[in-house]
Amino acid sequence: MRFLPLLFLVSLTLFASPKDLSSFNSKFIQTIIDDSNKKIVYSGELWASKPQNALWVYQKPIQKSVYVNGSKITVIEPQIEQVTMRTLDDEIDFLQIIQKAKKVDEEKYSATVKGQTYTVQFKNALLASISYKDGYDNRVTIQFTNPLQNKTIEAGRFKPAIPEGFDIIKDR
Repeated sequence: MRFLPLLFLVSLTLFASPKDLSSFNSKFIQTIIDDSNKKIVYSGELWASKPQNALWVYQKPIQKSVYVNGSKITVIEPQIEQVTMRTLDDEIDFLQIIQKAKKVDEEKYSATVKGQTYTVQFKNALLASISYKDGYDNRVTIQFTNPLQNKTIEAGRFKPAIPEGFDIIKDR
């Protein structure tokens, strides 16, 4: 579950980009490298839309859907027929990230919020990647491919569809 804070971070960072994103859709590759240089690579697709809605659909190496709606997160894991619902209480003010984001060069921005430094990379004015070191000292990079920005995304996409019979775990 180490990637859940990352998901929340990236989901909200999308809304607060220096390029004024109101919605975003892209395939992604998320790479996490620990302090022993062990690498975990996830891939899937992301949809995000203001205000603070995101759906991360992980396809490899596991199948999982992560819905972020404001401070609520719902994780649906089909392989174990389980749903985890929780409230994020240690929220980072992502508007503060944007307000503090400073242009490093034409495609790179940097912000430090609550001691955490985030690097947001753009290519041809499109969000290309987000990277940072997480609380476990892992280097985290999410690369986006063929992104679509500021296109309409149906609001229903962000409503979790919980399959009947799945175990539901409510955390807080």
